[in-house]
Amino acid sequence: MGKEWTAQDLAEFAGRDWKVEDANAQVTQLKSGGGAVNIDRPCTAGDGIFVLTQEDRAAAEAAGANLLHQATTCSNFIPASGAASRMFAGLRGELAGAVREELEKRITEFPFWSDCQRQALKAVAPSDRVNDGVSWMLDPDSGWSHLPKGLIPFHRYADGSSQSSFEEHITEWMKMAGNAPIHFTIPVAHTHRIEQLWVGMGQISTSIQMPETDTLAWDIEAHDVARNTDGSLLFRPGGHGSLLHNLNALPGAFITIRNVDNVVPKHRMEFRNQEQRILIGHCARLAGERDALLDRADVNSEHWKAEAKDWLSLFNEDAKDIADPAELMRELDRPLRVAGMVLNSGAPGGGPFWIRQADGRSTPSIVEGSELPEGGLSGGTHFNPVDLVCNVQRSDGYRYPLMDFAQRDRFYTGTKDWNGRKVRIVERPGLWNGGMDGWLTCFVEVPAETFAPVKTVMDLLDSERMP
Repeated sequence: MGKEWTAQDLAEFAGRDWKVEDANAQVTQLKSGGGAVNIDRPCTAGDGIFVLTQEDRAAAEAAGANLLHQATTCSNFIPASGAASRMFAGLRGELAGAVREELEKRITEFPFWSDCQRQALKAVAPSDRVNDGVSWMLDPDSGWSHLPKGLIPFHRYADGSSQSSFEEHITEWMKMAGNAPIHFTIPVAHTHRIEQLWVGMGQISTSIQMPETDTLAWDIEAHDVARNTDGSLLFRPGGHGSLLHNLNALPGAFITIRNVDNVVPKHRMEFRNQEQRILIGHCARLAGERDALLDRADVNSEHWKAEAKDWLSLFNEDAKDIADPAELMRELDRPLRVAGMVLNSGAPGGGPFWIRQADGRSTPSIVEGSELPEGGLSGGTHFNPVDLVCNVQRSDGYRYPLMDFAQRDRFYTGTKDWNGRKVRIVERPGLWNGGMDGWLTCFVEVPAETFAPVKTVMDLLDSERMP
């Protein structure tokens, strides 16, 4: 029997298009706290991660360039709903000695200062310069730390102009794909300010995280769902896995995905675009091979079964044991993604792994650090920079319903402080891990130079970002 809900609760559910069963399922998840993914081993070069030859790279880049010239074939998806608060978190409270020392020398170099602010900082002593600059960054009304990360100027050029993360993503995409669609998920409170950045420019669209993807929270002390002081339920955004709904609505057979903070200045864009064309072309080749197998007339023949098993073994180690042609067809008939993987130089967290699915299949999957067994796993050689090319449509025009290929059991839980109480939160299966667990997945090694994240404000002082 499910939990007893109030009339107000039921009205809240209806406003989010939930059934009572959906809420009860979340309560079960919140109580359980989730669990580690069943991991076989890390993916490594030659065992789940492809290292393309120069010949393969050249062929893939040519195929990617050709695909990008086909109207409405490819779209770009940038999740950008989050605020920049974590980016500036290291500036709150007493500054670490190394951070203060660096700021005393270089605080005027941040690309987001106005000319007046920059001159004012130069006019005071280094210690006062740091105090004033940090205060301006964290100001609750005019500071950058309360804005979406995409609005923050990431680069300042020799002519004095500054470009935000949003603007740099658009510039990089248009250099490669011309007027092909680019889409950002954004916070609703900043919609007007964000969309003013590209008035009159190409096919740029936005969406917000849908309210129906919100999740409940659990009051650990009360051992019940968390409620606000007025008795209403505490709802929270459901994490980036909620954006699978937004991705599902995008046009185009192929969709590229990259995080909003993974941005390079203009002099590095062509190098990244070359690597992106290679990933697009590789994805297009695999999608063509999948579609050719699906369209064959001899699907019951031993010859077709042998070819299908051989091809599927790239994505499912157990494909060789499948005897039923209908089951082979089900394994083939899935959306496909190619994910770039970077050699791990010691970064913590998850990455590419062979995992054992609930149905027994062993498949490549992206695993977050929070999903790893306690203490993590050794032997991993690569990590996930979130550089994906997705194929969501067959050559016959059939578009895959992406929600049908999500692994709903791969949710996250964590603990947060809320009004002085500990609450457990739940997030929906991540966009590029649990949300795509049922996809055909191919990992390809990409150069580390393609990954240029801005995780903290100090990253904006990296020499590679300077004009």
